[in-house]
Order: sequence, then C-alpha cells, then structure tokens
Amino acid sequence: MKRNKIKTKFISPLIDKNQSIKLVKKILNNEIPNEGILTKKFEKEISRLLNVKYTVATTSGTIAIFLALRALNISKNDEVLVPNITFAATPNAVSLAGAKPVLVDINEETLLLDVKKLKKKINKKTKAVIAVHISGRGSNIIQLKKLCAKYKLKLIEDAAEAFMSKFNNKPLGTFGEIGCFSFSPPKIFTTGQGGAVVTNNYKLYKEIIKLKNQGRVGKTDGGEDTYESIGYNFKFTNLQSALGLTQLKSINWRKKKLIANYNFYKSNIKQNLNFKIFKFDLKNGELPLWTDVYCKERNKLHNYLQKNGIECRYFWHPINYCKPYKKSFDGLQISKKLKEKLMWLPSSLKMKKNELLKICNLINKFNKKYNG
Repeated sequence: MKRNKIKTKFISPLIDKNQSIKLVKKILNNEIPNEGILTKKFEKEISRLLNVKYTVATTSGTIAIFLALRALNISKNDEVLVPNITFAATPNAVSLAGAKPVLVDINEETLLLDVKKLKKKINKKTKAVIAVHISGRGSNIIQLKKLCAKYKLKLIEDAAEAFMSKFNNKPLGTFGEIGCFSFSPPKIFTTGQGGAVVTNNYKLYKEIIKLKNQGRVGKTDGGEDTYESIGYNFKFTNLQSALGLTQLKSINWRKKKLIANYNFYKSNIKQNLNFKIFKFDLKNGELPLWTDVYCKERNKLHNYLQKNGIECRYFWHPINYCKPYKKSFDGLQISKKLKEKLMWLPSSLKMKKNELLKICNLINKFNKKYNG
C-alpha cells in the first residue's frame, strides 16, 4: 500500500498566536526576556489551578524531578524506585542526582507501578519512590502514599503527563512531598520546553529556589550575592511564561477536548482480546492526555495507520531494555509481556470529528482482519 502524506498528527500544540505575539512584544519592549515578573505570574497561575501553595518553574520536567530529588537530599548510594515503563527522563533524573534508579514492574491494567512488587524492592538504601502518572492516570497514588509513610520513604510524583488530571478529585502532583510537571509540545499546553515543581512544604520550596539559582539566597543581581550551597541555572524565561499564560486561559476547553477524543474512541472502536483501550476514571477526575491502547499486532497497526495518513506513537521501550539501564526481565514479566504491544492514538487538540471517525473505522477494519 502506498504511504499517504500524514494528514492527522499525533499531537498538535494549540497556540493563540495573536495573544502570544502581543505579550512577547510587550516583554521585548520592556527588555526583560529572562525570568521575571511574568514568570512569577505564571507560577501563581499553576498554583491556583492545582490548589497548591508553591510552584517553581524550571527548564524541563526532567530537571523538575532532579530538583525534587536534590531538595530531598537524595544522592550517591541512595536508591529510588521507578516504574520500568516510563519515559527515560524519570530514571535519567535519578542518575543525574547521583542516586540509583531501581526498576519496578507495572500493573497490566493501569500501566502504573505495581505496589505489591514495589514493596519487595524496598531495602535500607531505598530513599524514595517516583510515581509516574502515565497518560494522566493516578489510581495507585493513595496506596503509594501509605506505603511511603510506612517505610519512611519520600514520594515524588512524575506528573509530566497529568497536568489538571485528578484522583478522587484532588490534582495529581499534589499527593506526595513534591510534584513534577512538563510543558513540552505534546502536553495539554506547552511552553516549548519547560516544567515545574510544586509543593505545599515551605522549606522544600525555598530549597528548590536556591538550587535552581546557583545556590544563591536573598536579593541576587549577579554581583556580591550570597551563596549558601552548590546550585545550578534552571531558570524559566518570561518569554516561555507568556506562551504558557495565553494557553492556560483555555485550559478548561482543552480538558473537555481531550475527554471528548477519548470518549469518541471508546464509543466507536470495537475491542477484543487482542485490542483494548486502557481505561480512565473520568468520574474521579482522571484526564486522558493521550488515548493509549494494547494491540497484539501493534507494529502492523501502526504502519497501517501511517500509510493511511494517521500519525500514531509507539510506547517507550521498557527501561531495562535500554542500553544505559540494561538488565534481564527477571521480575519484570508484565513489562516483557507488553513490550512492543502498546501505542498511543492521535490525541491532538485540533482533531475534528471526521478525523476521529476515520481513525476508528480504520482500526475496526484492521482488527477485523488481524485481531478478529
């Protein structure tokens, strides 16, 4: 079959160009493109939307996790439990902090950390757990919080894919000591690159601010500043804040659109033992950033959709399959079972009903042939 030009993208950032350009021009006219008043406004808006006391904007979601780990004094010889199926940023941030990421298998139905298997990995070196809210899910967060309290472990939430998603109507990213977000292009809104750390703990908030600003405290102007510790430069610019703020104005519409995309797929794609759509608990506030599916013949389906002008995305390889963290699948049986069986369907904010219907019809046709 001849490959058609891609017509339906996996994601398409939805940016109000006129409003963004207007705000950027104002910043440039004031000659303050770096971190400043607009970034503070952006941070306050994130805090308001998530009902959290403190937000610190940073250069990426990866660095958000790194800062969370360092603020919690996690470093060399410490172990941090992370899911084996996640974006590489999660274990990479642990490695960047000098600690060791310990891989834990996932739950087959939710794709989240398997709490029972996680418990078996805890030892004297274990200092923290990173809960990764895949595609916006967080149904294991209460169990993880109880487990961490019992074993005196720190709970960090990698909520990169879960901005505005909730569990029991409480925002994901606000259950643990620290929550971490990403604002890269595939997310519900984007600042190009960028992320944020959120917390209700004032001491952690002050430590994160210090770490991201070269270890400086008090008033800083680059001259005779006061340095209390080693630090870094992970500032967030006013230019990025402008881009983010203009999109946050339509955040409720964006939520509704993502839910509508997911519900359309659920209603119009026929599922069977060889093809299923992973569930979201919409009633309790989970927000499907992307619609993820299991398909026994995933690679064939992916190629079939691509040839018909539909852009999809494969799930990540399990972390233990990747060279930097290479190890056997012992104790990671679910990861092995799901390897090369998972993918995301197009979840663009710009998708129209006729595009969604075309995707559903193509998948149904494919499933009838290969998975019937």
